[in-house]
Amino acid sequence: MSGKRRILVVDDHRDILDLAATVLSGAGYAVSTASSGVGALDLLAEEEFDLVLLDINMPHMDGWETLRLIRAERSMDGLPVVMFSIKGEVRDKVHGMQEGALDYITKPFEIDELLQRVSRVFEASEVR
Repeated sequence: MSGKRRILVVDDHRDILDLAATVLSGAGYAVSTASSGVGALDLLAEEEFDLVLLDINMPHMDGWETLRLIRAERSMDGLPVVMFSIKGEVRDKVHGMQEGALDYITKPFEIDELLQRVSRVFEASEVR
């Protein structure tokens, strides 16, 4: 495995998924994508990631359920998860933090904000 930080981006909208992957790859991160919570859990079972950007509104298994399953898996307990959603109400952000997310990015996102928040997650993990 290379020294690049590995990020899994999970979103059911292909345009958001592609944009986030392009931006993060361009910043030097190794990026994988999944278009569903089930797909994300499958990838997480097969590969190691340093961060998950997780959409909330997805069919079949939403981001909340996906986050709960990630937190329930002992091997992924410390994996940083950032919620990534069009839902921008304060209650949504608070709910994300209560469920174990480290941060919450509202879509549509600004490229600089996305990169800064991802960088801050990694800086915080190095301090721990």
